[in-house]
Parts: sequence; structure tokens; C-alpha cells
Amino acid sequence: MPLISSNRRFYFFSVLLLSVIFLISFFQNFIKYSHHSGYSVWTTIMYLSVLLFLFVPALIGCVAILQRFKVLYLKWYWYLSIGLALLTLAIFFLVSNVILYIFGFFDSYLDPNFVRYYFGREALYHLVLIIAAAFFVFYRTTSTRKLQVFKGRKKLTIAADLVHWIEAEGHYLNFYTASERYIKRERLGVMAKKLTPEFIRIHRKFLVNKNQIVSKEKEKRNEYVVLNSGKRLKIGPSFKEKVTF
Repeated sequence: MPLISSNRRFYFFSVLLLSVIFLISFFQNFIKYSHHSGYSVWTTIMYLSVLLFLFVPALIGCVAILQRFKVLYLKWYWYLSIGLALLTLAIFFLVSNVILYIFGFFDSYLDPNFVRYYFGREALYHLVLIIAAAFFVFYRTTSTRKLQVFKGRKKLTIAADLVHWIEAEGHYLNFYTASERYIKRERLGVMAKKLTPEFIRIHRKFLVNKNQIVSKEKEKRNEYVVLNSGKRLKIGPSFKEKVTF
């Protein structure tokens, strides 16, 4: 999973934070309710696991969407991030409510006590993680991740994540951004190693920024990747099975 491996540190600290919250919440519940005759340790563990650790895949999904926002709608990034956070909390609340109902915790799909509990405490933890993810994505750059290139005779430094795709042409590489083309004397294989895993090799001539890929299309015997700009790049026969995003 390239998305997970490229953001591994952020997910590690997120899971670590959720684990700490889990332990604190567990001991709080144990101290508060253990004297009750109907109290069950396993019920508490199950309940907290759904509320905390089930949020991890939701957080991974948020990071993927935030990365798309950064690429496509940078001007509106923070407004969209706030909207995504609120939508994620609402969806997660409904999904976790249904799961806990299925496991017999509630008598209905929408439990009034759970509404107060979730939005009174757990939603705050989740909101903090989504906001942290928004800052992480916004300020994170790809790990190389500055490129020395040329525009005519002028030498420039550009961020690698601004590059949509790279094309080999003789002894040179063409770097295509949203509006410019730059060149650099380099072999495509060497550049591919430098830019892994954010860029993938789809052809002996092409290297593509994964965040720019919208879809993969098939036309007769040929396959293509389609970029956000609408550009279609042919996938080489020996790369078809390796092109995943």
C-alpha cells in the first residue's frame, strides 16, 4: 500500500495516540463502573476498540482525500479540509452506532446516549487527528524532494510534487508541471529510484506522479493512465502488471 508506506510516520503516531487514549478511557471506565454488578471488561474493550481503532481506516481515507485537495484545489484546501472533517465525524458516528447496535450495545440504530457520549468526547479526539492530518498533508513535501532543472539556460529548483509526469527524450528528461516544461540531463531509471514511491514507472519513457493519476483506461490492446489534466499516457507492455495506484 503506497499510501500507507509514504505516510507511515504519521500513522504510527496516530495509532500511538489512540492507544494512549484507549488505555486512559479503559481505566476511567473501570474505576467508574467496575463496582456495578453488570460490568464487563470485555464489553468496555469492545466498545472502545470500535470507537478508537475503527477510526484508523477512516483517517487513512482522509489523508488520501486531503492529498487530492492539495493537488487539485490548493486555494480552497482549508475550507475543504474543515468540510471533510465534519463529514467524516458524521459518517463515523453513524457507522460506529450501527456496528455497536449489531453487537448488542444499543436497542436502536441511533442511541441518544451515544450521541451525547460521542460528540461530548470521542469526536474531539477524532477531530484533532483529522486537523493534524490536514497540517501534515499541507506542509509535507515529497521526500526528494527538490529537483534541479533547466528552463532554457536558466537553472531552477522546483518541488517534485509539482511535476505531473516525466518523459525521457534521448539523454534528457522533460518534466511537465501544470503549465511548464523543464529539462534535465539524467537517465529515467536513476530518476525513478530517486522519486519512489511517489512516482511510478509506467513505460520505458514515462514516469508519473501517482497523485496526478485519475484512472486507468483500456483501448483495444493498449492501456493508458489518465492524469488530472486529461493527459493520457500509454502503459508499456512490461509495466502493465506493475501499474497500481
